[in-house]
Amino acid sequence: MPLIASAFVSYAAGLLMGFGGVVVWGGAVAVVLAVFGCWGRRLDALALAGVLLGGTLHGEWAREDDVACVAAVRRDGVATVRLLTPLAPGRTGRGVVQRQGCGVRVRVRVRTGEYPAGSALRVAGRFARRGQMLDVGDAAVQTLRPPGRLARWRAWTATRIDALYGADAPLARALLLADADDIDRAVRDRYADAGIIHMLSVSGLHVGIIAGAVRAMALAARAGAVGADGISLGVTVGFVLFIGAPPPAVRSAMMLVLVVGARARQRPTAPWGIWAVSCAIPLVEPRVVLDLGWQLSVAGMAGLLASGVLARRLPVTWTGWRRAVATSMLATTVASAATAPLVAWVFGRVSLAAVLTNVVAAPLFDVAQPLLFASLVTLPLAPLARALAELARAALTLIDLVAHAGAALPLAVLRAEPDAATAALLGVSAVAGVVAVVGRWWRRPAAVSLGALALAAWWPAVRPGPGRLEVHVLDVGQGDAVAVRTPRGRWLLVDAGGGWRGGDAAASIVWPYLRRFGGDIVYLVMSHPHLDHIGGVPTLLERAAPDTLWDGGYVSASTAYRDALRAAQAHRRTWRHVAAGDSLSFDGVAVTVLAPDSAWLASLADPNEGSVVLRLSYGAVSVLLTGDAEAGEEAWLLARYGDALRADVLKVAHHGSATSSTAAFLDAVRPRVALVSVGTDNSYGHPSQEVLQAFDARGAHLLRTDDDGTIVVATNGVDLEVRANGEHWRARGAAPTMREATTAFPRRP
Repeated sequence: MPLIASAFVSYAAGLLMGFGGVVVWGGAVAVVLAVFGCWGRRLDALALAGVLLGGTLHGEWAREDDVACVAAVRRDGVATVRLLTPLAPGRTGRGVVQRQGCGVRVRVRVRTGEYPAGSALRVAGRFARRGQMLDVGDAAVQTLRPPGRLARWRAWTATRIDALYGADAPLARALLLADADDIDRAVRDRYADAGIIHMLSVSGLHVGIIAGAVRAMALAARAGAVGADGISLGVTVGFVLFIGAPPPAVRSAMMLVLVVGARARQRPTAPWGIWAVSCAIPLVEPRVVLDLGWQLSVAGMAGLLASGVLARRLPVTWTGWRRAVATSMLATTVASAATAPLVAWVFGRVSLAAVLTNVVAAPLFDVAQPLLFASLVTLPLAPLARALAELARAALTLIDLVAHAGAALPLAVLRAEPDAATAALLGVSAVAGVVAVVGRWWRRPAAVSLGALALAAWWPAVRPGPGRLEVHVLDVGQGDAVAVRTPRGRWLLVDAGGGWRGGDAAASIVWPYLRRFGGDIVYLVMSHPHLDHIGGVPTLLERAAPDTLWDGGYVSASTAYRDALRAAQAHRRTWRHVAAGDSLSFDGVAVTVLAPDSAWLASLADPNEGSVVLRLSYGAVSVLLTGDAEAGEEAWLLARYGDALRADVLKVAHHGSATSSTAAFLDAVRPRVALVSVGTDNSYGHPSQEVLQAFDARGAHLLRTDDDGTIVVATNGVDLEVRANGEHWRARGAAPTMREATTAFPRRP
């Protein structure tokens, strides 16, 4: 692999480490490369060390700019936002903050008014942090600048495509305008299982097909080679600009510009050099390196270039259709291997069917994409556009049949959901594997690739735990998901967030969060059968495979509760009814069930009052998790345990509702840290101002997910450390009145 390609890989890796906040690791790798370069007198290694360090620092500076931008927007409560998608009541708009040096994305929700994509808006409201984005609900919005002419044309085209393609409009908009928001989740999953998910977003494949089709038509019209190249280049660049210049399409267009320029000047082209230069967008906008579409485009093209080297080694006797099929299968295999770490990290699966499905789907797509583009160009000629659209819809139907058949194949998809370390090792293996394929000296990179792959396979069994107890209150909006991580790195999860039509918080938030840390989910607890707490339970039973599902035993006819029980049965998970007095020791953490018991449940009509209440004790520190317990259950707990309810950390019941957190209960618990899981601008008015004042009067430090995002409280058994909103603070020494759960609470007979 040429030095320029290696330099790009090093710079991109440095950027990712900088954005990930692991600058120390980037510096350490750079030092190792520099030492190797000095020891072996390798100037290329010294150069790569400098490039890697430069990328790491660039990413860190951009990350610090974004952190400062988030802080300023949240402090001011107002921001200028350029909309990337339309905004209307019931439809969340996505945009980017227009502030010097800021690349922060923002989600906006309004109750009135409609605002088209491309508008510049003044958005005022209470901004909450949601991972890498800002979120503001019930925003006050004022249009500062209407969309430009290009954005208006794009919006007009979208409405015409909807009318032209009917039920297939979401697919058509995705392939023509890079607007994949309305594609049904079932369709995405089907295409992902079949290994052709890349066909649903505008990338190098789409741009290349369009450029090739236009060039062929120009040649057929006797425009000459130079003229055909110019026409193809002009149409392609215009198309990329028209759809909003998504990073994968820009990368592909840059590659086309370089190839056409080299051909016009009759200069030899170095494929890897052109690939590296076309990937240089992060030099101008470093945040592009975080875009999944761009990542897949870069990795996929690297795999295709590597497969070309292998294709030249096929037997010369393989000609015609046999060679075409072998070349296609080889390209799919290598490209899939190159992108597998990214696909596994984001989609939680690797398609084994891709080797077969792409051989069949690729020719169909070569027909569908030019027809789609032709129908777009001929929109002013309605009859012709309709005829072309019908042909395109037929091709899309055949591709969908391929997706159905591929997803239904035995062992079509391998469930693979690595943690951050495993994903990084798989990435190293993929890069080293590509280098081994294209390089003349392949043994060393092949050894690195196989070594990283072996370590990735062994890592889940040997990775160390945090060595302390951690309580993660995940920001799932208006709902609950509390993840308890033991000193050995295993998990007890209380609730799994809410569910909605076509998705749930477990799939979009909880499970991706847990995967970053790794570790087995041993226990999954349903505090009570309300949707905002157990809507994601079926997803976690399938993906996380917890050993045991705990249920407090409040029987409900709700759909969410039935779905959870059916999922436990379908995936053969152990279901256990827990009640007051149950206890266990879990990796050095004492877990005690305080409520409910069967006698208390028999008198209830409200599931909230039957919430499972847990006490966790580690060393001299205790944590109280209360579900949605209300005043009645709190009084029951007081009558049974009294002052033994004392805890350092309290997960505030029922999202801070005024129906919970009574004065007597708070006086008994006396928490130092109180945690509220609540959605931004929720319709219930949670948390209650009275409750907030009650905690403030008792000197408790209160944090809430709508303001602070995901909150993590960690303890070594003596001190508390709280991390939230990019900051952390430490409280030393636990309360002297703390008692161990095993002696303070009676065991269940």
